[in-house]
Amino acid sequence: MSISDAKRKELEIKRREQILSVALPLFFKNGYTNTKISDIAEAANISKGLVYRYFESKAEILFSYLNFLNACLDEIKAMPSAKAAIREFGSRFLSAPNETCYQHPLQMYVIVFAKGELNDTKYKNPVYQDFGSVFFGPIFEKGIKAGEFKQGNAGEFGDIYWHYLLGNIMDFIQNPDRSIPRSSLDAIIALFEP
Repeated sequence: MSISDAKRKELEIKRREQILSVALPLFFKNGYTNTKISDIAEAANISKGLVYRYFESKAEILFSYLNFLNACLDEIKAMPSAKAAIREFGSRFLSAPNETCYQHPLQMYVIVFAKGELNDTKYKNPVYQDFGSVFFGPIFEKGIKAGEFKQGNAGEFGDIYWHYLLGNIMDFIQNPDRSIPRSSLDAIIALFEP
């Protein structure tokens, strides 16, 4: 007896979510390169073959978080206060994976590409060269217009802020036992205040 297409689709969504719920934490804990499909299968309590039924590769699993990432970025952009949006993004981005249930896939993409762990040309780095000015620039512009930030080049403010965040992640890559200093977010944000 075969199952209906609706049931099959429901099961596929459930299995994919089951796999994705364990993969990102494993990537953070063990590193992308050191995490094997068998580790993901074991953590999801399913067979390795079943993981391959829903994802063709580990890279496909990693890039399946793009929808979550885009939803997160849209949520940040929609915040009414630019200053609160900048602070919230930084707080989320600099959260150590083990100190909160929130794990930022953008952080994982930065780590994977900075370490050169993914060489599959099918997958491009979602953290493009001008991410700071393109993503944060409009938020800073909104804050400048609202008087939350001083007058200046919003794109440059975005680049400065993004490079500050990246510097913290790069330091974390080199020194994984060191905690990421989120308290300094207020100090960097204060640089942009009137």
